[in-house]
Amino acid sequence: MATSKSAIFWSFTAGVVVSLIITAGVFIWVNEAPIPFVSKVQQVSSSVDERLLDGKSIDPNQKLYDEGQGEEQRKDVATVTAPGSAAAGDSTEIINTERYWVQAGTFPSNDEAESMRASIAFIGLDAQISTATQGGKRVYIVRTGPFDNTNDAEEIRQTLADNGIQASLIHQRN
Repeated sequence: MATSKSAIFWSFTAGVVVSLIITAGVFIWVNEAPIPFVSKVQQVSSSVDERLLDGKSIDPNQKLYDEGQGEEQRKDVATVTAPGSAAAGDSTEIINTERYWVQAGTFPSNDEAESMRASIAFIGLDAQISTATQGGKRVYIVRTGPFDNTNDAEEIRQTLADNGIQASLIHQRN
């Protein structure tokens, strides 16, 4: 009986040792395997002169941005050269357009604005975040639009209200 207990002990010990060796081998193999997609990404060369950056970092997503994204919204009036005019500087015509926005809130932090934008996205609407300065502090404004008439804007405002989001109608003239 003592020999069968001894045989069971040594069999168990040998099984544990073999299992640990196999586990260590799998661990090493997984850690040495290439990570998908990482080896295919172009690496930014490190030969960039740090003095040219002025403390800024290189944005690898710069090519992905839409034109004007991340910039303050321009508030100047659009001018158009009238068709058939002699020179561009001679006569310009101011386009008088009216736009309506549905503003869902003004927030002191980008995180709060992104949270509101996500809530609006869950409803199925698209919202933008723009920045402004009020009282010397930067604020983040969440709004949808622009809309060409008050009926469309009011319909979206009512949709937001039905989903528990207080919003106001903003009328903007150019």
